[in-house]
Amino acid sequence: MPRDSRAPGAPSPKLPSGVLGLDYLKFSQLSVSDEFLMREAIGSPAVEDALASIRLGTMRAARPAMKVFFDGRRFWLASHAHRYHAARVLGACHQEFWCDIQSGTRNDAVQYASRIASASRTRHNAPVCAS
Repeated sequence: MPRDSRAPGAPSPKLPSGVLGLDYLKFSQLSVSDEFLMREAIGSPAVEDALASIRLGTMRAARPAMKVFFDGRRFWLASHAHRYHAARVLGACHQEFWCDIQSGTRNDAVQYASRIASASRTRHNAPVCAS
């Protein structure tokens, strides 16, 4: 029995060539799950740096690329939410970001973001060994 292509976890449709890979996407093209965006707080050093970068006009050159999953209709942000959050705060709807786009769903983006956050917490909470 074929699966409904709109069902969660359904495989992505065949994507047009040229959509995946490294490219620029505008703020207005990106979709972000609420639970992912909630992790970034105004006043955090990463958001403050992103705000300054947008104000200076250097955000387009920011690296590394933001990880984005494309499900055939929407681009789901999976990393570097502080950049997106800063653009939202400033109302910079036409801000462009350098993105690494791969095939995937909203759930793929959330899972990727969770793995990255977990790895980051593990690195920052690792015990310091005395030499």
